[in-house]
Amino acid sequence: MPTTRATRRRGPLTALEGAEPFLAIGDTAARHVRLSPEGLSRHIGEPRSQFVPWTQVHAVAVEPPGSWWPYPAISDMAAALLGGVAGGLETGDAAETPTFLVVITTLEGERLEWRATQHYLSGYRRRDAQATTRLVEYLAARSEARMLLARPAELIDRVSALTRIGPQVGP
Repeated sequence: MPTTRATRRRGPLTALEGAEPFLAIGDTAARHVRLSPEGLSRHIGEPRSQFVPWTQVHAVAVEPPGSWWPYPAISDMAAALLGGVAGGLETGDAAETPTFLVVITTLEGERLEWRATQHYLSGYRRRDAQATTRLVEYLAARSEARMLLARPAELIDRVSALTRIGPQVGP
């Protein structure tokens, strides 16, 4: 049973709260990266597979794919519907779920490339993708800002207020 639950989501960001709060990048049911005041961890679903403390991080870069669709979920549904109608009789392997890179550069110069699964095949709203990129860069560059990760839902609310659109998932 998971020890965390999603309380807010904004583009590729999800606030996970419970025994330990995290800000997740990517689909939390699949591959994602969790940020906490202590560091970054790679996850496939709930289990953690790798951890890097902030004290060893030089930089973090993430560029989730942007979409021109105002509601990417609608794009995914329309594509599935059209694909089913146009190619319903075809058989073949399903396409792999798309991912995007989260690149961590350590103080020793090591480059870690972790993959995060997208929520939508078409990508994220451009504004949400850009806000995620800037937020992660800011958190990596400023140790005093990482205390915001202790309250991930409030952090997503702040990001939402800055982008002037309400959060996609509420309490």
